[in-house]
Amino acid sequence: MPKTTGMSENNISAENMDLLKAQLQKLRTMWAAQPTLGERFTVPREGKDGVQTILYRPVSDEKALPTIFNMHGGAWLGGDAVFMETFCQLLANELPAVVVNVNYTKADIQTMPYQQEEIADAVRYFAAHADDYGMDADRFVVGGHSAGAHLACCVAVMMAMEGFHLAAQMLVYPVADLSLKVPGVEELRELLLPNGGYERPNVSPALAPIEILEKAAPALFILCGKDDLLESGKIYANRLIDAGVAVKVKQYKKAEHGFLEVNQPDYKTEDFRKSPEQEAYARDCERYLIRELRPLLYF
Repeated sequence: MPKTTGMSENNISAENMDLLKAQLQKLRTMWAAQPTLGERFTVPREGKDGVQTILYRPVSDEKALPTIFNMHGGAWLGGDAVFMETFCQLLANELPAVVVNVNYTKADIQTMPYQQEEIADAVRYFAAHADDYGMDADRFVVGGHSAGAHLACCVAVMMAMEGFHLAAQMLVYPVADLSLKVPGVEELRELLLPNGGYERPNVSPALAPIEILEKAAPALFILCGKDDLLESGKIYANRLIDAGVAVKVKQYKKAEHGFLEVNQPDYKTEDFRKSPEQEAYARDCERYLIRELRPLLYF
């Protein structure tokens, strides 16, 4: 399995794919049996497999809370929602909000846009049943990290195309254009989209027509200076700004791609990005996201 949750390190050759798939399946089985801080919940879908999620709640008297849909990183192949438990519970407690931590199907099992549809279906389901889960459907946020941030901005564009109101999109070191020649993305394109179609809005949101982006939710970006994906994030941010969407960007110039995920207690793999410096950036980033999300959710 790739050692990290980032993409630039995960250059996967064809001859190693079968071995990788076997390793990933073994790890996924282990992670699926792991106890969680939240509640494992399968979002039902008619005629389709359910969407695997973990739900986190705060201690709150509010009957209808805002909701964050969080998607982990891992190059669309690796990682698991359990790696982001502490982060999700922190958001739940501090905002406060319900957090839906989505364990989307990985790309070695289903090619895109299967993952985007899973997440969009989860958003639609909880919107339709908001009262049952103590949620306020007018205050939904889609967010993610790396590959998960890519899926989040894809879903934000899909929701905009449907006329579904989202309160925000939270994008932590995202890739927003799969057509770019970016290390770690180029190598995976054939696996992600074997039949092409990188230009579609639900695959490369940065290429969406301006009339779609005009309807997109306000966006909160976290960018890293040491990151092959930096320009992709900037391109999407600038396109949203050109479309008149409210955008805020915070860049950590000395942070490594994946710093927020790797420096969580749930991430137990050895990694060069685990350091006092990167951990300090992670804690600052958490405080920043909470501070910026609150006015978008409590207005």
